Formats: sequence, C-alpha cells, structure tokens
Amino acid sequence: METTIAINQSTAQMLAYIKKKMNARSIDEVIVEIVRKVENLPKSKFGSRPDLKSFKREERAKFHEL
Repeated sequence: METTIAINQSTAQMLAYIKKKMNARSIDEVIVEIVRKVENLPKSKFGSRPDLKSFKREERAKFHEL
C-alpha cells in the first residue's frame, strides 16, 4: 500500500542525498533504514503479520509430519 506524505523541499533534498549516498533503490528504503537505526528495530517486527510469533523447533516439526 502506497501513501503520500508532505515534506519540506529541504527534507526532500536531504533524503535524495542520503538515497544516493546509501545507493538505495527508493526514498522509502532510506526512511525505513533511518527509522530502524534510530529506534533499533529488528526487521522481524514488520511484514504482513508483525504480531505473529516465531515458530519453535517442536512446532515446526509438527507441521512437517505427513
């Protein structure tokens, strides 16, 4: 899902500069990286089901049984 946000021209220029410096594919990638660094967030907190807990070894084995 995409959305539009309003930012100052100077902020857009800073993000474009960082994008080039990071060799990022998009401004979104830059923003995500900045937020992760500031908040020290692991990648596992995001995705389609961030509330889903990791499987335990015994749970994984249960799903592989025929």
